[in-house]
Amino acid sequence: MEVDSDSGSRRLALIKAVRSLDEEETLTLPDKIQRLWVLFSATKSTRLHGVEENILRWLFKHMSGNTDDAELVRRYPLTWSILSHVFPKIPPQTLGRSLASLRFVSVLNQTLGDVTTARRKPTESQGQTNGVAPEKTKKRKRREEFPSDIEELRTPEGCIKSATEVFGALSSLLDQGDHRAGLNAPERRVGAEHIKSLFSSSNEETRDISARLILTCDRSLSVFDKGLSRDQEQWIGVITNLWNLRLRNNDDILEFARHMYVPVCSIQTRLRGIAGVAPVPVASNTIKNIWIRQLEQFLSTYFIRPARHIFTIDENVEVLETALEGTKRNIGGSAIILWDVAARTPRDSSNPKSKSEHSSWAQSVFETLLNAIQPLETLNRNQVIAQLLDTATQTDSIPNTTALRAVCREYALITGETNWNLIAKIVACDADVFLMDDVLINDVFSRISSHSSQDPITRDTIVTDIILPLEGAFAKARNFSGFIEKWYECLCKSAGDSLDQTIWFDAKIRQRLASILQSALTSAQLLRVLERLDAPDAHDGALLVVLDGISAGISEEDFFKNADSKIFGLVLKNKAYENLSPSVLSLRWRIAGRMASWETSDEVERLWAELKPTIKRILKKGALSDPETFEAFSCCHTLWLAKYPGGRHEADLAKLTCSFLERLISKIKTNNDLSTYQPYVDFVFRCLPKLAGLPKQEANNLANLIVDLFWHVGQRFTAEGDTQLGNLLRSVIHNFDCEDEEALVDALISQPLDALDSAEAQSGWTRPQSLSLLLILLEFPREALTKGRRKRIMSSWKKWRSAITTHASQDSRFAVAVLRLLVRVMQQPTFYEGMEFDDLVYISSNMAGDDEIIVALIEKLIDLTLRQMVASAEGNSMAYLSDASNFVKSLDLKGSGHTTSKILLAKGLVSAFHNSPSSKLYSSTISLDEITQKLEQMVQISLSQFASESKRTETAAEETLLPLSMALRGAACIAEVQDKLIELPERKTRQLESISTSYMSREINIGWKLQAFLSRNYPDRCNEAALFTQLEQASQAIEEDLVCDLVDAFVKTKDNDARARLLGELVGSGKLSAGPIGPLLAVRRLIELHQGHSASLSNDENHDIIDLAAVHERLASQLSQAGSLHHFKLLSDTLVLLLEKHANSMTQFNIGTTLSSIVHACSRAGPRIQTPKAAGEIYEKLYKLVSLVLKRHRLRLRGHFPILLTALRALLSTLLADPSSSTTNTLHSQARPPWLESRLQSRHAERFTRLLTLICEPSAASVARGRSNKLDSATDAAKRAAGQDMFTILELYIKLQLEVAVPRDIRKALEPGVYSVLDVTPQGGRRVLNESLDANGRAIFRQMFADYKKFGKWAGV
Repeated sequence: MEVDSDSGSRRLALIKAVRSLDEEETLTLPDKIQRLWVLFSATKSTRLHGVEENILRWLFKHMSGNTDDAELVRRYPLTWSILSHVFPKIPPQTLGRSLASLRFVSVLNQTLGDVTTARRKPTESQGQTNGVAPEKTKKRKRREEFPSDIEELRTPEGCIKSATEVFGALSSLLDQGDHRAGLNAPERRVGAEHIKSLFSSSNEETRDISARLILTCDRSLSVFDKGLSRDQEQWIGVITNLWNLRLRNNDDILEFARHMYVPVCSIQTRLRGIAGVAPVPVASNTIKNIWIRQLEQFLSTYFIRPARHIFTIDENVEVLETALEGTKRNIGGSAIILWDVAARTPRDSSNPKSKSEHSSWAQSVFETLLNAIQPLETLNRNQVIAQLLDTATQTDSIPNTTALRAVCREYALITGETNWNLIAKIVACDADVFLMDDVLINDVFSRISSHSSQDPITRDTIVTDIILPLEGAFAKARNFSGFIEKWYECLCKSAGDSLDQTIWFDAKIRQRLASILQSALTSAQLLRVLERLDAPDAHDGALLVVLDGISAGISEEDFFKNADSKIFGLVLKNKAYENLSPSVLSLRWRIAGRMASWETSDEVERLWAELKPTIKRILKKGALSDPETFEAFSCCHTLWLAKYPGGRHEADLAKLTCSFLERLISKIKTNNDLSTYQPYVDFVFRCLPKLAGLPKQEANNLANLIVDLFWHVGQRFTAEGDTQLGNLLRSVIHNFDCEDEEALVDALISQPLDALDSAEAQSGWTRPQSLSLLLILLEFPREALTKGRRKRIMSSWKKWRSAITTHASQDSRFAVAVLRLLVRVMQQPTFYEGMEFDDLVYISSNMAGDDEIIVALIEKLIDLTLRQMVASAEGNSMAYLSDASNFVKSLDLKGSGHTTSKILLAKGLVSAFHNSPSSKLYSSTISLDEITQKLEQMVQISLSQFASESKRTETAAEETLLPLSMALRGAACIAEVQDKLIELPERKTRQLESISTSYMSREINIGWKLQAFLSRNYPDRCNEAALFTQLEQASQAIEEDLVCDLVDAFVKTKDNDARARLLGELVGSGKLSAGPIGPLLAVRRLIELHQGHSASLSNDENHDIIDLAAVHERLASQLSQAGSLHHFKLLSDTLVLLLEKHANSMTQFNIGTTLSSIVHACSRAGPRIQTPKAAGEIYEKLYKLVSLVLKRHRLRLRGHFPILLTALRALLSTLLADPSSSTTNTLHSQARPPWLESRLQSRHAERFTRLLTLICEPSAASVARGRSNKLDSATDAAKRAAGQDMFTILELYIKLQLEVAVPRDIRKALEPGVYSVLDVTPQGGRRVLNESLDANGRAIFRQMFADYKKFGKWAGV
């Protein structure tokens, strides 16, 4: 009642204020408006609207006229703020009549005339601020933000502030004019027509209003510091709606060209930063994309499409010339924007003439734009033309060949200068421009040959964007031999010494030729090409380049037979190869190697006889840095492979290969820089192990050389820390050909093992190269560490453990490597000589320092070793474990040294006995209780020592808290073994609580572990209020297990009643959708721990049992209020947990609430989450909720199918929504949710398709009933029920395709779902669907149904 009374008093105060507005002469008009705003904003609306109408009349009374006061009221932003709140509170019909009588359109036009007329400040204002301070009352906010001085309001900043509020008021008014919004559609429809008639009754005024609004949009980009803000999102939509309300006439397109085109192009140019205009800084790229998309649609709908329609009638483009005439100041940007829209405007696919009409239209527009940009400077003009051609390629609106050829000659091939970028764009548009004009292509190729610039970008452009596309175009034109000949001619024109420096030598040209050779030429055509190349005056270098590309593309036997002898003669017969660079000479060995791979054994004999003298000389004396040497070595390998096994000259090739490897190894030994030799090493490790498997002496020699090379490279690995060397070593260790060659693997791994183990006087573990040895051993797969090798490693470690420990204390990298190797060894059962528990004691005592990584490795080593011993039935295990038990029992706990190592050993022993089923075998000699008690004492001492240093430890860094961490791990181990509590003195406990609170406030994770320990061992000291405080300190970056462990510890001793109260208080706290993540994690954990209650309990006994249905309802209602992606995912996961694991507790209301929350999350009121990749993850979670309802709760949807359809419509609209377009006049698509910052992908369409198939093709389990008619299939009944309504989803899908461009991959992903719906839709449903669509929709459905009958409908065998 107090609330109602207060609301009524505020309403009464507003009424009195409105009646006395003209009586208070002491107040200025701005003060009166401010007072009116304060009262009005604090008053709730009622169904009575007399006060609002009085406010409306009073404001317009003072806005009309040409006086300064009237101008002040019109310019004052708060005036329009009040109007934007008044409009929705007056019924549309009444509002329309009132505004018509008050001459609203004229006042609006006059206001915009004022706003678009700005003046500079006569004096600098001291009190104005451009920011928005977080004040408590709107009155203060408005007073600071909006100036009331008319001179300030006349400044550009003041004008834009006024315009911002005018846009808000117009948006509010146009919403009232939308009869589709809200209830009472018949009444709203009449009122909407009244409001629309305000603007449609006067075309000239509406035109001027729209023109001034778009001009304001343009000017706002210069006034605002950040260009665009979220407040401006609706501006272009408002202008579009206003222009759409004008009555249509024949001069509309001319009106647009004269009044709207110039500012629209200016805004687009500045937003996109094209034609040399600097891009405007924006606060939100989303708003920028929305503006760009909406302006493109605006330009397309009201200018380009009418212009194209006029062109199809009389081929007239005068209206385009008129528009371009007005944009002479930035004709380049105007041309780019006009062409973008004109080329992208879709054509009518149902009209067979539309393709030719569009081509003619695009050609005329392109020529018009070319004429318009003639006054530009050469550089700027060419950039604009390149942009036009780029758009033409993307949109398939290619100008004809004649026009492109003219562009190439006039703009790209200027005398003394070549525009390669422009030529590349022309090639991308239509390569026939060059293929059909020999003079033009010869000119281009000649310029390429003479191009001397070493700029890598230019060279890459020429090769990638000009030569390669032309190469493909020649192949497509069935004239690939013509390209090869022209390429060869260009190569011949280059001097021999500089051939490898020309663009034509680029490897990508040869690779492209190889990839298309066999598809572009027949074997006979290739033979004719080779015959034409075989001329007496042929240039050897050019011939090698061309033949390299040809030989790389041959893989079919027919081509082998025809080309082999010809290539052999061209490359090897009577060739001296003088005055050629090494890069070119190396090609002959590459060609020879390919020939060896496809030739028969006799032909290989011939090849070897021809190559033998030269290849021996090169491999013996050639410089290793010379590419010819590398290719010759590769050719030698290929020849050996061709002779393998048992070839005639196999021994000669093996000897030659091995001698070269010996030379390579000697070079590596004496040279510190391995960069020159890396290609050789990589080749040897990748290719030669295959030849090392022969049971012959040559193969054994090769294997020894590979091992030797591996060893010498491995010694450099750690010293240099080179990742490339590491990759080289891995290539041979993980080589497929090495895996089954035990002899080679043994030789490879023996080298580092021998280096570690063979030294007598000095430990091999501590030499300078020891780290490299350890890292090499760690690279070997687990299978390579056989039992004997594992024993050898452990025995060697035991022998030199003292020296190893000393070295490890000085080098942490070495310590980590040693421990990693020991852990790798002990992952498999290993019993080495002299194995005793003292080994673990030594490691933990001497290597466990303050490094967490080292301690973690030691802990893992101890666990692996002890579990191995407990699980083993050998006799040594009993003695080993007895020593371990005696050691733990005899520990002196009075000293403070090695506390971490003692806890590690004791914890490992307790854990090994507790988790092993074989531990009962040792129960007679080893007492687990005594060991556990000793561990408990160590934990108590460690925690007490830590607590006693509370003043120092409260401010300690997280890295120094290792002793506390180990003590807590020991306590957790004790908790697993027994339920006994660890007791500490009262004073120590209080100190630990203080430390825990300090660490948790500083977001140190160990504070949570300490608090969980305290909650587990001192449950009486922990209450719910303290738990809530702790949970609220959990940031979103916290590890979830920490919070779950704390909750587990807190509720461990609590009964179901206490857990129910805790869950109820957490859910009812209202802190689950935003803020700290702890409460939400606690809710999820409590639900996971809940196991339900026994059915035998009486009502009195279970009255406090958790009501999971109520919990679900509260969580579902908060889904759309999630403040972050983490909150949303946790909320949805918790809902999934409830629906899946506690399905019996869910009611019909819960299922409806789940689907309603999904609809709400997909609406404009959805969660405001705008992080990268949030859209996809949110959609995945929503899909999972709906799919779970369909799988587990299908029966509850009987009679409630409409709410499922609503959820599906929301998901489909969100799936197809394009955030960058955000059109305002969409009939069926709802406003996009705030979290949809980027468009969804095809994988999300697959999820939606899965939902459709779950509905239309249900599993038997999802529709099974307790009692069913055996003559009636439950799945068939479910399909019939779905068929009655699912066609409405198809209707929405078709209508959405008319509103937004649906990507092809999404349409493809949705096809199975569409076919599934059509499978269950009866003929009557299809008829209703067809009748509900317009002509365009029926065309889409016709094609969809035809595809369904062809591909999607099962027709039987």
